[in-house]
Amino acid sequence: MKKLIITIPLLIIAAGMLVTGCKKSDFQNNYTDPNASVAATVPSLYSGLLYNERVLPRYWGLYTLQIPTMGTYSQTAGYTQGNKIYEQPVNYTGDRWNYYYTTTLARFREIEKAYNKLTTDADKTGYLLFLETARIFFYDQTAQMVDLWGDIPFSTAGSLNTSGTIVLPSYDKGADIYTNILTDLKRISDYLSTVSADPFYTTQLTSYDYVNKGSLTAWRKYANSLMLRLAMRISYKDETTAKSLIQTILGNSTKYPTIDAASESIKIQPSSTSSSLVSMNDIRNGFGVDPFAPGKMVDSIMWPASDPRLPIYFTANKKGEYHGVPNTWNSSRVSDSTTANYFSRWDSTTFTENNLFPGIIFTAAEVSFLKAEAYERWGGGTAKTAYETGVKQSIQFYLSINNNSDYGGTKETMPSDATIATYLLNPIVAYGTNNLEKIATQKWIDFGVIQANQAWAEWRRTKLPKLTFPTDNSSVLSPTPPNRFLYPSSEATYNATNYAAVKSSDVITTKVFWDVK
Repeated sequence: MKKLIITIPLLIIAAGMLVTGCKKSDFQNNYTDPNASVAATVPSLYSGLLYNERVLPRYWGLYTLQIPTMGTYSQTAGYTQGNKIYEQPVNYTGDRWNYYYTTTLARFREIEKAYNKLTTDADKTGYLLFLETARIFFYDQTAQMVDLWGDIPFSTAGSLNTSGTIVLPSYDKGADIYTNILTDLKRISDYLSTVSADPFYTTQLTSYDYVNKGSLTAWRKYANSLMLRLAMRISYKDETTAKSLIQTILGNSTKYPTIDAASESIKIQPSSTSSSLVSMNDIRNGFGVDPFAPGKMVDSIMWPASDPRLPIYFTANKKGEYHGVPNTWNSSRVSDSTTANYFSRWDSTTFTENNLFPGIIFTAAEVSFLKAEAYERWGGGTAKTAYETGVKQSIQFYLSINNNSDYGGTKETMPSDATIATYLLNPIVAYGTNNLEKIATQKWIDFGVIQANQAWAEWRRTKLPKLTFPTDNSSVLSPTPPNRFLYPSSEATYNATNYAAVKSSDVITTKVFWDVK
């Protein structure tokens, strides 16, 4: 499905108007298309929510925002100094804002409305599985909006869907949204750990759920892993709350299981290139003509440490070496080096020509790195083991994606245990000194450019790894990377009263509430 770009006044956007515009071909063939239904049902709307073009590797999201903007702010994409390199592409950040309100939030509000219209106790009980698991995904996307903007309209957004009344939404504090999400995720996790659902409804869940295929265990692991991520994100702002919740989860793996194996990573995985989850060549177009490797990541860490992921992530240059673009070089020097085939590019077999590349939601490696940080800071487990497990899981996960040889690429094989052990002993990587920095660095490498939004959030939270951003003297508005996205101009125009309450903080120097280091 091509992304339909529509400019809509905020009074409709923030109210959460349901915008789908999808045909049957937009959904996995194995699952029912909600838009083909005569009447919207909880299951059909559920599939519609999970079909998310900011999770799937679509051209529009990758090319306009994820790679050139968040990839630059997190240094997970190769870039060089240029004219106004750090300034926000406000049309595209605005498009990201609109997608959440007109698609993600709107579709979830429709699920709530359909659920509230159910007339039997059996349906209320059975379809609660859909509502609660949908809420996990919805909360994940909502937290990402807070990470990008800070305070956002939330609790009163979507009234057109739920009540039929347009209400211009007020802004919720980002900290309050996080608190509510964390509290409710724990409630949902507790519910999923005890629910005994009727097979009639679990069978439907299996049919409509193309993220976890109806597995309640997988949804529990997603919910608990998401709690770990969000609790750790607030841990420098509110360490007491974060530590308590994280230790509750990690201290009772039976009640609160997390994603523990690379194969359990949460993702939207097309079954074949004929799947309607695939938009052929979108990922190629999303990476653009010159998808260069990032300089710091490759030249300072991966290449000197002989990282086993190098041939999985990138292509070698004509000398068989791996080099990214240094962000201190001017455009002329970069151009000359490009002509000389000096730079590595993101690998075609894994990334740019891989039409089966999944929509990554949550990886086991990230969970292990979260555990490693928790153990390093507060005890309760062996940080070194969790850290090294995360590195191995990262290699395993990306090898599982490295599966497209249609364009002449070569599928990589799993490096030997000895190779991985040697890598883990390299002083750049070896656990024992500067441990928090090494955990953050390996998580940053694991996120890569596909999850540059998470990499940017984690860098702002920890200020690790230590990244240098040369000042862009061509820009008055943003000579260095911003701390947050600016609100779309439509907010001031169509939601003026509520925008006035946040106007003074709508500057690039304002930090998201958890960014305190």
